[in-house]
Amino acid sequence: MKGGVDLVNKAGGALTEIVESIKQVAAIVSEIANASAEQATGIEQVNKALNQMDEVTQQNSALVEENAATAKTLEQQAKAMDQRVASFRIDETEMEAPAPKTVTVPELRTAAPRHAASGKARAGGVRTKPVAAMRTTAAAKLKEDTDWTEF
Repeated sequence: MKGGVDLVNKAGGALTEIVESIKQVAAIVSEIANASAEQATGIEQVNKALNQMDEVTQQNSALVEENAATAKTLEQQAKAMDQRVASFRIDETEMEAPAPKTVTVPELRTAAPRHAASGKARAGGVRTKPVAAMRTTAAAKLKEDTDWTEF
């Protein structure tokens, strides 16, 4: 009988070890399941990021297409403007006119005051023609720079 009790005790010990091993395996399987869930969450986040990047890339592509179309339109408008500006001519005599006298601050102080009604200086004062000066300056600049492509 004592042999039978020993065998039952050994079988009970073996069963206890088996139960402990099963608990360890269950814990390991649980850890694997948690890790799999975390990986699934990570993969989902990567998927979302890739989708957002795809959307942004598509938006950028659309903007590039719009910019290219706008650039083409601007180029056509610039050519049309070049053609329109080319029709303007400046009188050659005005282009060769002498530059107006430059008046310094001390000269202005000593110059006689202008008559308000006539726009002319008093005798001995400074007399200028602003419009003529602007035309002369513009004509000189135009003569210097004939390339209007950057306009």
